[in-house]
Amino acid sequence: MPELVAYYIAHGADINAINGYTETPLITAAFWAMDIRERTYSSDHHLVCRILLDHNASLHLYEEDKKTALHKACWNCDHVLIQMLLEAGAKTNAMDINGCAAIQYLLKVTQIRPWAIPERCYQLLLNYGAARVYPPQFHKVLQACHEYPRAVEVMVNSYEHIKYTKKWRAAIPEAVYERCRNFYDSLFAVCTNNPRTLQHLARCAIRAAMSNRCELGVQHLLLPSSVKKYLLLEPVGI
Repeated sequence: MPELVAYYIAHGADINAINGYTETPLITAAFWAMDIRERTYSSDHHLVCRILLDHNASLHLYEEDKKTALHKACWNCDHVLIQMLLEAGAKTNAMDINGCAAIQYLLKVTQIRPWAIPERCYQLLLNYGAARVYPPQFHKVLQACHEYPRAVEVMVNSYEHIKYTKKWRAAIPEAVYERCRNFYDSLFAVCTNNPRTLQHLARCAIRAAMSNRCELGVQHLLLPSSVKKYLLLEPVGI
């Protein structure tokens, strides 16, 4: 398939042509990159997306429901493609017809993509400037991600300060809480009215200064690798 795409492009195909659903080739390839039966992602579809991007396919076109290629990649929880699209300039906060950005698509599917790496998907979006979940609604993150403490860790560490509410505990099924008790008890203890560590506040200040350039900007800082990972919200667990 990648060879065929390259052949058509070489012979003048319109790289942003749309089908009956107003999907461009990039949007279509992004959607079909996941094989839900095999629970895998297609390297051929990833290569097609790479070829299309290298030939200046538009990242900002959308289909009839205003979903961009990034929306499709996030619906698949495809961290490889998410990174590829973000590095090429995809807009993290573009909204579909219902006002949903890419990060909300991730929240909808995290529980039903057990083969994915959701923490990396959230990390990438946040490092490229995705709007965070409104703090009073953070229990919805726990509803979506309670099985994935590393994803919760990434999300909660993107806030300078966020306060635990009773809704947080209610969002976590008892069996999951018992299995991950150490993590969640630590989370609830950290998210209080008390300020977090100076180290964390410094991280937030640096990230705020870099805004949507965190993923690339941090790599240019003359800092140890461990500090760079910390700034980029790399999860470490308890």
